[in-house]
Amino acid sequence: MRFLLVSMLVFSITAFTQEEESRESAPGVIELTVVKVKTNYIQDYLDGLELTWVAANQIQMDMGIIDGFNVYVGNNGHVYLSITYPNYAAMDPWSDEQQAEFEKKFRKVISEQDQKSTAQGYEDMREIVRVEMLDRIIFN
Repeated sequence: MRFLLVSMLVFSITAFTQEEESRESAPGVIELTVVKVKTNYIQDYLDGLELTWVAANQIQMDMGIIDGFNVYVGNNGHVYLSITYPNYAAMDPWSDEQQAEFEKKFRKVISEQDQKSTAQGYEDMREIVRVEMLDRIIFN
């Protein structure tokens, strides 16, 4: 009986160690924000995003903080905003130098007053449904 138990244990460990992983996590992490936009406001919302969110993310990409960003529009009144970070550590709070560099570059794109008025208009046309962190899986 003891021999049977030991042999089963040895064979199960051997079988487990020989199994290859069929998938692995890709480098990076994606932050996905799902936004419900009120009917007939998609174009206005996208215009505002271009002035604020897109400009801010382009600066972050130029600074090497993020790897990329995308905007997707669904046929259900939802807008999907994705930001790709090289890793979770890239999502840590910025240093004072990074904040100052970003602020300087962002103010060349849009004034603080224009940014505030544009962002305040978002509340009338959209609702943030959820924010998710996604890991991409590669199948071997």
